[in-house]
Amino acid sequence: MFNELSLATASVQNLTDAVLGLKGSEIPILIRDTEKRHDLVFWQHFLKNECRLRHDQRHYQVDESLAYAAWWEISYQPEKASSYTYSKTAQPFHNDNAWFSDPAEINFFAMEKQAISGGEQIIYPISRLIADLDAYDKTLLHDLCNIQVTIKKGGDDFKNVTTIIAGDTDKQVFWNFYRTEKSTAAIDGLCKAFFKFLASKEDSSSTFKIHCNSGDCVAFNDQKVLHARTAFEASTPRERILYQSMWHLS
Repeated sequence: MFNELSLATASVQNLTDAVLGLKGSEIPILIRDTEKRHDLVFWQHFLKNECRLRHDQRHYQVDESLAYAAWWEISYQPEKASSYTYSKTAQPFHNDNAWFSDPAEINFFAMEKQAISGGEQIIYPISRLIADLDAYDKTLLHDLCNIQVTIKKGGDDFKNVTTIIAGDTDKQVFWNFYRTEKSTAAIDGLCKAFFKFLASKEDSSSTFKIHCNSGDCVAFNDQKVLHARTAFEASTPRERILYQSMWHLS
């Protein structure tokens, strides 16, 4: 359930239409770079000048200080492996921009070097998520839609006070278990119940995996899906390297 394009056949207009089509969409795009290796400068120029997106360069470092960078490196670095960013372990479902009250909609990833095995993205579209929750536990779904939480990383410069599932007709999801403040017993219980539910769905028919080869790119609407990562094999630093950038549609 993703839109796959090949740089061997897709025109610039095809690529532009696919990226702009992510507005309100749960369907990621996968761009196979089979014959060329476009670098980060190319993709940054394309997203800014062809797609007319606005670059959001806010990133949090390992020490949780705020930094501004065009691209964020997600790579295996054993000395920093206490952070998911630099580990080779599986990563649970989350959004990358959940702690911003004005989050970028588009997550764009460029795979510089894929691992020998593993490292797939697992995608959980919000419509499937809501349908599964409705069948599993209507009370949990109600609480996710109605109990406000605070999602925050680092200091108080940026935080998001929101329900985890937000919106009336245009549903969005904001989720990071480790960055959601467990300020009350009710919120703590809500977060643990949702985390457990999501773990049970990683290998279900409601989710799907995307495998990027070196040189490929994947993009999706960060508030319309949750994503996770499978564990991967690596023995030396930076054996797997993925670059991330974030973009506003307007």
